[in-house]
Amino acid sequence: MNATPRFAGSRIHFVFLPFVRRNEKPGRGTPFFGIITHMKSKDSLFLAMALASACAFAGDTQKCCDDGWRAMMATWHEKTGLVYGCPPERVRSSKDCVNGMFHWKEGGSYGAGMADCALICGTALSGLVDRYGVLHDDLSREDAAKVARGVLNLAKLHGIKGFVARGLCADDGKSICSLSSRDQYTHWVHGLWRYTTSPMADPKLAAEYKTLVVEVARFMEERVTPERGWNFGLADGGKDPRGICTMWGDELGPHEDARLPMIYAAAYMATKDRHWRDMYEKYIDQALDRTLRIDGPDRSKFLGRMPCYSLYQANCSLELLHDFEKGNSVRCGKIECAMKAFSALAAQRAKKMMDNPDAKPPYGMCWDGELALTMLMTPGVPDAEVVRPFLVASVGRMDLSKSGIIRASHIMAAYWRGRGVSR
Repeated sequence: MNATPRFAGSRIHFVFLPFVRRNEKPGRGTPFFGIITHMKSKDSLFLAMALASACAFAGDTQKCCDDGWRAMMATWHEKTGLVYGCPPERVRSSKDCVNGMFHWKEGGSYGAGMADCALICGTALSGLVDRYGVLHDDLSREDAAKVARGVLNLAKLHGIKGFVARGLCADDGKSICSLSSRDQYTHWVHGLWRYTTSPMADPKLAAEYKTLVVEVARFMEERVTPERGWNFGLADGGKDPRGICTMWGDELGPHEDARLPMIYAAAYMATKDRHWRDMYEKYIDQALDRTLRIDGPDRSKFLGRMPCYSLYQANCSLELLHDFEKGNSVRCGKIECAMKAFSALAAQRAKKMMDNPDAKPPYGMCWDGELALTMLMTPGVPDAEVVRPFLVASVGRMDLSKSGIIRASHIMAAYWRGRGVSR
């Protein structure tokens, strides 16, 4: 049986069954479809679950995700604590660095195997929190501690306080690309916030996060200023050549406006230092009003700037703020409205692909995982009827043990969030 629990507060139940032709037995690689039932009695739910259990199959979704996770952890590196996009020995060498860093150049890369470690490992860490919430197992706890250590190292081992690197050279464990981005910071904060507030968190790692998130917030306070164009720049203080380190201002879209207050909120949540609450209050109301442009009459002008990962990252920042603002009905209402708007956009893209599987997928790093996570992170999961069958199809779309770490991390995170574990 592969049935998932209903969402809290919802009467919608989902039962996942293998799709097979008449007289054909399901097996590994069998696609799935979701039965969506609006049941009002426990008897109906038990009946549906019994029907699902009668359709046992070998290639279930959990095994697919676990296979992908094992392949991903095979690249975990003891020195840095990071999972890489290639074997550690093939990660960009520190010999290419000057003073512990190399600079991005037009047409170049951010470093082989280390371009998005904060983004990927932050997503994986959040997924492991959800996995542990379902299974309460030692493997989730142990792997999460390994990954969390690596994510923390991205803001520590290079020695530049407050700078969250994309990755670390595996050979020396400290050299970096000088160019990070607001997206890397978003996943660094979100993943570690979810981990350190989880019952499985290692107290020593949680204490280290408390120190490092303050350094990150102070880095933002010092560098994200009008004089610098609201851009935190390169690790060495140089100018960001791509504009991807801008944290505030008119050039940001609705999916980016909550990123800066998210960091200040995280620092306050970790320390209860009133200074970070004051920094948060300086930005939050304008940030929410600007974010709500996604639900306004002019939203169409922003949609071309929003790949699937932008929707997901928007809800990462908003999820933390929603937790922070519980008890403030006005702000929570605005946050929920924005999250639902991003979810609706994700559902629209997902439904389009389900209706026309041969169409070109929307752009993203892991487009289907990002769309699923966007919907599943939203309070009440308003697009549940879309996301459940979409998620199951996403898990079976590719062998996750061979898909690479971007897909393995995002689909794993979406699957476990989809098992009903949410904050």
